[in-house]
Amino acid sequence: MSAQESQSWGHRMWPAATFQFALIAGVTQLKTAANALVLSRFESHTMPYLYLVGALLVATLTLLPRKEPHAPSESLSVLTGVGGLVVLGLAVGVSMGQRIPALVLYLFVDAFTTFLSLRFWGRMASAFDAREARRAFTALNGVGMAGGMLGGLLVQGLAEWLGTAAIVVSGALSLHAAGVAFHFHHTEAPTPARTRHLAPSVAAWEYLATSSYARVLAALGVSFAVLSSFVDYLFRLRVERTLSEDGLAALFGSLQLWIGLLCVVFQLLVAEWLLKRLGLMRYLALLPAVMAPLAVASLVTKDLWPVHLLRLLENAVNYSLLPVGVQLLYAAVPDSEREALRGAVDGLLRKGGTVLAGVLLIGVGRAADGVTMALAVVGLCGLLGMLLLRLRPAYVEALGEQVGAHGEDDEALGREDRRLLVEALGSSAPERVLHALDLMAEEGLPLRPHLPVLLHHTHERVQERAVSLALELGATETAPQLEQLVTQGLRRPRDSAVWALAKLAPERAEVLLPPLLQNPDMGLRCAAIGALLSTKWRAAALVSLGALTARGAQAPVSDRREVARLFGRLKDPSYVPMLTPFLNDPDSSVRRMAVRSVGEGGYVKLAPRLLPFLTWREERREARESLAALGDEVTPMLDATLNDLAAPLPMRLQVPRVLRLIGTPAALHALLFSNVRDDARLHFRIGAELSRLRDEHPEHPVDEDRVREALGRRRDVYRALVEPYRDLRSELGDHSLLTRVVGDRLDQALELSFFLLGLLHPPQVMRRVHQQVAGQDARRRAYALELLETLTNEEDRKLVREQVEAHHRDLPPGTVGQLEAHLAWLCRSEDVVLRACARYVAGRIGMDLPPSREGDMSQATVQKLFLLEEVHVFSQNDVDDVAAVAAIAREARFRAGERVYSQGDPGDALYVIIEGVVDAISNGEHLLRMRAKETFGDLSLLDGAPRPTDAVAVEDTRVLVIDRRDFLDLLADRPELLTGFFRAVAQQLRAVIKSSELPQTGALVELPTEEQKRPLAG
Repeated sequence: MSAQESQSWGHRMWPAATFQFALIAGVTQLKTAANALVLSRFESHTMPYLYLVGALLVATLTLLPRKEPHAPSESLSVLTGVGGLVVLGLAVGVSMGQRIPALVLYLFVDAFTTFLSLRFWGRMASAFDAREARRAFTALNGVGMAGGMLGGLLVQGLAEWLGTAAIVVSGALSLHAAGVAFHFHHTEAPTPARTRHLAPSVAAWEYLATSSYARVLAALGVSFAVLSSFVDYLFRLRVERTLSEDGLAALFGSLQLWIGLLCVVFQLLVAEWLLKRLGLMRYLALLPAVMAPLAVASLVTKDLWPVHLLRLLENAVNYSLLPVGVQLLYAAVPDSEREALRGAVDGLLRKGGTVLAGVLLIGVGRAADGVTMALAVVGLCGLLGMLLLRLRPAYVEALGEQVGAHGEDDEALGREDRRLLVEALGSSAPERVLHALDLMAEEGLPLRPHLPVLLHHTHERVQERAVSLALELGATETAPQLEQLVTQGLRRPRDSAVWALAKLAPERAEVLLPPLLQNPDMGLRCAAIGALLSTKWRAAALVSLGALTARGAQAPVSDRREVARLFGRLKDPSYVPMLTPFLNDPDSSVRRMAVRSVGEGGYVKLAPRLLPFLTWREERREARESLAALGDEVTPMLDATLNDLAAPLPMRLQVPRVLRLIGTPAALHALLFSNVRDDARLHFRIGAELSRLRDEHPEHPVDEDRVREALGRRRDVYRALVEPYRDLRSELGDHSLLTRVVGDRLDQALELSFFLLGLLHPPQVMRRVHQQVAGQDARRRAYALELLETLTNEEDRKLVREQVEAHHRDLPPGTVGQLEAHLAWLCRSEDVVLRACARYVAGRIGMDLPPSREGDMSQATVQKLFLLEEVHVFSQNDVDDVAAVAAIAREARFRAGERVYSQGDPGDALYVIIEGVVDAISNGEHLLRMRAKETFGDLSLLDGAPRPTDAVAVEDTRVLVIDRRDFLDLLADRPELLTGFFRAVAQQLRAVIKSSELPQTGALVELPTEEQKRPLAG
């Protein structure tokens, strides 16, 4: 924690802790005195009526209109002062031996304590975020229980020497001391604004009606209240008439002393450890798990120790365990709803539980003896256990909503929805029809009755889909429509109808299709060949096929493409030799079709021939999809390629995506057990695809030990790089490429850790948690970490705790003077990009460099990489992406006055100025002036449109040119590159707008400098 954070924590914590100490000391004295007075001056059977009246008082206070949090009437200092004065007045009546002031004191202390607690914890919830709350709330309750110990000691001493009335006076003075302490409290976090102009109670009921989590939380509050009342009543039944008024006060004081001691030890030494070890739900489950055995013990023995311990534990729960646990549960409630819900649950509903307990006790009357009450406590403990089981998934869902990780529930289609889908099948818009078909297929609705309508649709895409459905469903009744399509249909559905007719009506196909073997339409001819190869016309079909393949590259491109497509539909390995030449066709469209046919036909023998296509710009997509279609039969080959360090890295970078598309347990295993010592970007790609594969196939088994080994390696990366990163920030600055690449590796290690956690826990939730952990919103980050702790076990949390709790970008810069030591180590890294950056920096400061390695980046690429170091358009990209841009960039020079390009020229490149100055001119008017480290041509690079301006070198200028075709190829594999470009384009548009504001001057507008740009980057 930094000095500033420590100071902020102290300003919020110490006044609150002092207030809590004095308040609990006062409340302990007042409750002890009130209990002793009522128990000695009234029979125990009057207690249910007091429960009822006290609960109604609290409900009334809760329903009172709330003013703004900073209004004087909402001040805890004012409230405690007023409460102290009321108590002093009641002390006079108590000292005179009157019974009514004793009742009023009991009711006032009960209602006032609850009312004040709601206000206090509401202020604390706005002062501390969800993560700080764990530490703050446990500390506040620990300090408060120390106050309880002091109150217990005062009760014992005052009861013996001065009597019960003196205890009441002492409690009032403690309330005044608490008010003085809270006057110095500072809340730096703003109180969440109310989003609706409703009374908090109305807002709370609305939220309760819509949130399952709020309803379970309310049921939990009611159950705890009933349990507390039952335990209290059981205790009073067993101890009444055993001691005098002052003796009872001393007994209660002794209990409070032990309660305070227990709570202080628990809160300061055990609570936070238990929360981390058990998680919030199991922490709360400790209550019924311990109280139920004590209630059973009270049934089997007449001794008072079980009820003493039960009462001791019940008070400890209300003072210590329950406030921390329940207040942490409110962290999952949206800020705008939290205050209202806390008032409704802790104020109205918990007191409603007390009312319920009172009504039950009044109803059973004298039958409420020690046995029945003990049995009731055991039953309530069981109910609490069941509620906690229901609460956990609701809590996780509510936290997920806070960090944006909640899923959307699929709703079943109703009768009206189904009718609308059927109506959509008759639409003239093909997109609407196809979308309706997709929805009906997903819902399992019958499609066969609708085939005649679809086959007569006017659009060929719909007809083609209908033919495919007819073949899939075996709809022989559609043969007449298929025959009509063969003779009169459009090209795409016609060719598909040929294949479908041969399967659904082979007799008619043998009559209709043979003449098509010589048809000049190559698509129809190939379809006829494929359909007839399984009939008595096989020989004729083979002759026709042989004639087509014999023409080779001399045939028209469209014909070669149709023949290559035919081999995919044949699905017969005997045609592999015929298909193979098409993989080497000079035309890319033919090659793509041949590659696609390998996957469609299941030609595993040709799979090795597809691997090189993974690095080809135009064939890459088809190669991935075809290899994925071959499935697990090629998984061993892909596994070997992925781990083959001699294979080209661009090829290996595509393999994880292919394995994810295969999506089998074997594919997941290949990714999980890939080489642990490999390229950093490849590791990241593997982790990302593993996460997506797990998301798509949660049913696949995962080797948890292997996952945790990988998590341990990510932690080792963090430990190895975090100190060099901090020191490099001090020596080179945040914008140095070397600093950035080390930061990138730490970012990737963190994200990879969450990818891996997604193999053990819900992957979408883990990805969302990572986004918030790495984000800038402190409150959302706190919610995300709370969700992480709730979902994961201690072993998994330990593996990522250092990375999330000491996030490298939140740490202060390190020490100066460590640069050469870090460079000497980084120059020997296995990471190609990191090693290249370290070697370049080491060379610039005159260090001796270790020998170059095979596979090092070329010197020319490294130089271009560092020329891009301070270019703003790439400042938000990973250094890996900048290195990829450097690899495709070429250098160009322009003399002063020379045009770089003219208005209307094709937008075929992006330019980065290395040295010199370039003006943007439109229709003779100067618009922009750009200098070194700035870019131009961004818009045309993205959309390919003609240049909107002239670009003219003002002086001799050197630029790096990034061709659009190469850049788009790079984007296909690295879509995140667009982030920096969008920001740069926005800045240039702002500059253009600024220039339009000064048309009368004709002055040049210069783009903002790097320092000026950063605030505009959004």
